[in-house]
Amino acid sequence: SSIAFGLPVPAVDGNVLRVAARVTGDEGDIAAPATKKRVTAALAEIIPLDAPGDFNQAMMELGATVCLPNGAPLCDLCPARAFCTARLTGRTGQLPVKAAKKARRVEERTVFLIFHENRVALRRRPGRGLLAGLWEYPNEPGGGPGLLEEWGVTPLRLERGGTARHVFTHIEWQMEALIAQAAEDALPEGWVWAGREALRTLYAVPSAFQGFAHLVEAHICE
Repeated sequence: SSIAFGLPVPAVDGNVLRVAARVTGDEGDIAAPATKKRVTAALAEIIPLDAPGDFNQAMMELGATVCLPNGAPLCDLCPARAFCTARLTGRTGQLPVKAAKKARRVEERTVFLIFHENRVALRRRPGRGLLAGLWEYPNEPGGGPGLLEEWGVTPLRLERGGTARHVFTHIEWQMEALIAQAAEDALPEGWVWAGREALRTLYAVPSAFQGFAHLVEAHICE
């Protein structure tokens, strides 16, 4: 907005947040939306109306090349050194404040690879949340063979198919596959049977289940 159209809109990225926190002594968590909102509002009051693009580029460049992260800014080269609160108070190593990331939650899940007549069973995930709206092999936290009965699936054979792992931003799935050959094609409402072509063209199975793709391939013939 500022560079292309000359609009006085602050560009607030990680570099700008770091510069602003050090210059003003702001102790807010720069990863928090409230801090970014506050800094954006403050910069909107001082951004020069005749050169907003230059101002934004200067702020971003200052953070990228001089006001460096990890407590090692090049203060002697900084044009803001005379009035930078962090420098004047000896807190360049403490500012900006960034809260430690939460530990990733580990979740053990059972993935059910249910086959019948060269097809595999899929269900659709809810429209909101993780992997929203995508098709998946049925899976549940913990889980066990008893779930098949709850779903109305009678297995002719049941065997373990090995394990796989997938890491999301805040959660890690540690998965174990159960392979079931269904006695008939009855499935819960909303589930579908998918052959090889349907998996290729109609249903987007998330990469989270890529570790079991070879098992699906082996159980579905042309």
